[in-house]
Amino acid sequence: MTEPADTPVDGPAAPGLDDRELDRIERLRDRTDEIELIISGLTTVALFTLPGWLFDAVSSRYTHQSFAGSQAMEVLLVLAPGVFYALGGCFAVHLMIRAYWAGLAGLRSVYPGGIDWDRVPGVGRLTREYHQENLPDLSRAITSADHAASGLFSVISMIALGMVWISALMVGILLGSQWLGSIIGDPDRAVNLSLAFLAVLFVGAPTLLWLFDAVLGARVPSLARRPAYRATVAALIRINGWIWPQRLILPVQLTLQSNTRPYLFSLMIALGTFGILFVGFTRYEAWTRFSISEEFRYLDEAAIEGGIDSAHYESLRGGPDRLRTVPTIDDFEQRSAFVRVFLPYWPQRDNAVLDDRCPDPSRGVSCLQDLWSVRLGDRVVDPASLLPTERRDLNQRGLTALVPLADLPPGPYALEIAWNGSAAVDDLPQAQRYRVPFVFSPGQELGAREPDTGRSGVERPAQPTIGPPTGF
Repeated sequence: MTEPADTPVDGPAAPGLDDRELDRIERLRDRTDEIELIISGLTTVALFTLPGWLFDAVSSRYTHQSFAGSQAMEVLLVLAPGVFYALGGCFAVHLMIRAYWAGLAGLRSVYPGGIDWDRVPGVGRLTREYHQENLPDLSRAITSADHAASGLFSVISMIALGMVWISALMVGILLGSQWLGSIIGDPDRAVNLSLAFLAVLFVGAPTLLWLFDAVLGARVPSLARRPAYRATVAALIRINGWIWPQRLILPVQLTLQSNTRPYLFSLMIALGTFGILFVGFTRYEAWTRFSISEEFRYLDEAAIEGGIDSAHYESLRGGPDRLRTVPTIDDFEQRSAFVRVFLPYWPQRDNAVLDDRCPDPSRGVSCLQDLWSVRLGDRVVDPASLLPTERRDLNQRGLTALVPLADLPPGPYALEIAWNGSAAVDDLPQAQRYRVPFVFSPGQELGAREPDTGRSGVERPAQPTIGPPTGF
């Protein structure tokens, strides 16, 4: 027998809600299934496309950030993709469960009797008895699918709200460390203090609350009557309320936890959180490295150093290369009389060195020029010839070196570039050295002809002096 529609099945009514209000909520619940399908379908597509958009937006401004700002961006690039992919997978599963539920509901409306075992071919008596004992009927299958879909949808919403809140809190604290660093004059120390504060906040506060209230309070019930103990627990509850938005999340969490298997639910939440972090770190590694597998062991990253690395060639640079602030030339193949070398200015790296070496701010460009050295064979570019440059296409500022090639025969060459090359072995930051190979393939090699003389090629000009260009 089925219970009447107006008979409550979930225990006593919630306080403050009459039977009419409960009936209105139940009717609203019956109409939310289609809404869940629409939300899941649209959100699944959006969540799997958001990480790429986020990386493009963040990486384009990466070199503009301070140390604290870059740390906040890296936290965002780890947590946000993990949340997006995890939620996208959960919404996809929810969509499949809801589609299965809709199919079962349709089958019950067409075939209300369910399975007709007498007409099932190829099934023996024992097999039929086994399936009849273990397979649910359509009504139970529909109910189970509905409960699973509703529970999963609630958990997805809870995780999404929690991770968005925590991410915003972490980014806000890291950005606040930038302000603190400007006050104490030590940005690195301010970031380290912020990271320690985050560790205490996210680990220490929940642990202390559990120890004081759940463990100590249960073993010594008389503590509940002491004002100091009650004030301490109340303070910890308020702190945890800032870490975890309790009014939004706890109704869902505690309802599911108390009506299912509590410890299994807590374990699944913990595993889900670690899964989000794992997916986020994996996605970040895939963005910042060529490959996260170990299959390229015979041609690894060390072997590529000094070879053709796409980060050094503006025509070959991809999205992940925007996080690599390295010297660049326009192309691997050079056909003009000069090769243009762009030397990026990265405030997070350069400012710490320049603050020590350049007490006079009016000599900022000159001091920045002295950080770089550019060599082509036995030719060394004069640092004073490096031109201040703003590259809107790269969203960077820096210096440009012009290295003449006109008197060189066609063939392969390599630029030797050093940043902070005068630093000693034990100095921090240490020198960074780059080798950028290119091939010089001028027009005469390809059979180009001068229209005014009719001769193939052009006359070799006199060797230019690498120094400050005139007219600047």
